[in-house]
This record gives sequence, structure tokens and C-alpha cells, in this order.
Amino acid sequence: MKNLKSNKKGFSIIEILVGMFVFSMWIVSVYLVIHSIINMNDYNKNYIVTSNLAREQIELVRNIRDSNYQQLKKYNQINPANAEYDAVFEVWKSYIIENDYRGIADFPVRVTEVTNLADKEMYRMCLDSKNRYTYTYGWTNPDCVKELQYYSYVTVSPVEFTEWATTKTISDALKFNAKIEWNIRWKHTFELPVIIADWKRL
Repeated sequence: MKNLKSNKKGFSIIEILVGMFVFSMWIVSVYLVIHSIINMNDYNKNYIVTSNLAREQIELVRNIRDSNYQQLKKYNQINPANAEYDAVFEVWKSYIIENDYRGIADFPVRVTEVTNLADKEMYRMCLDSKNRYTYTYGWTNPDCVKELQYYSYVTVSPVEFTEWATTKTISDALKFNAKIEWNIRWKHTFELPVIIADWKRL
């Protein structure tokens, strides 16, 4: 009687390890793709929110300019509702510009100077009890109920141009740059510059 030899082959340890390595690489690749999609969705959501917040601030600046024209024949006074309050936007200064929901002011736009940009808690945004965006003011704002990861302010700078190698400044215009930062996973920044001019006199 002849000895029958088995034709079946088993997997060696090396083959099993190679198979496990290939499968692991596939699992890691799928995870990285899903993780990237989630991060991109989060970034897009925050980008949309911050871009709309920046546009709102620029619209508030335009509201101030238009109200100034209507009431004071100016374009850069901070509070157009008070002719005796003659403070104007100054270059190289930063401001918080927001809707004033308190109902106690004579003008519905609230402007607060940011004296120290290093203290980010002063211009950190939050939500009030009605889910409206406002600022913590270093958590001295009693209306804040939910702290956010958005930091927002508007910087004013002169409008300059170069003529014959000489830098000149337009006296009847200001450049407002709405800047919003958010620190979700890593630091991001959205900026929206616009020139507000005394266009009725230019």
C-alpha cells in the first residue's frame, strides 16, 4: 500500500504576517480618509459661520456710515445718533462692532475699542440666551451663556496708494478689516477687508 501525500499547503507565519500588514494598511487608509472628510466638514462649517460673522460686521460699519450721512453729514463718527459724541474711528486701532440688543442705547450698533489684542478673552465671542452672537468682554458680559471658539474684531487702517514711488494717503477714506480667528483642531483665520469712503465728498 502506497503512502498518500497530502496536496494541501498551510500558510506560513510570514504569509500570515504579510496578510495582516496589508489588511492593517487598508484599515488605516480608510480611517484616514474618513477622518479627513470629517475635518473638512468641520472646517467648512466654521468657515461659513466666520465669513458670515465678518460680513455682518462690515454691514454694521456701512450702517454707521449711512446713518452718519443721514444725521450728521459725516462718515466716520462712532455714534451717529449723538451729535455731541464726536469720537471717530481712528487708524491703527481695533474695535468690536456688534448689534446692541440691550435696548438702552440711542443707536443699535455697539462699538467698543479693543485696547489689548494680546488679551483674546476681551473679544471672544459667545451666544446669549436667544442664541445671538455677542462678546464675552473677558466674561464681564452677563448675557453670555455659551462660550465659543471664535475671536473677532475689526481693525482700521489708512487707505494708501503709491504714486511716483511716493506713498500717499486718502484723507476721506478708511480701510476696515474684519478678522475672525477660530481654534478648532488648529488655528484658522478669516479676514474681510473693505474701504469705507466719504463717497459724497470724494
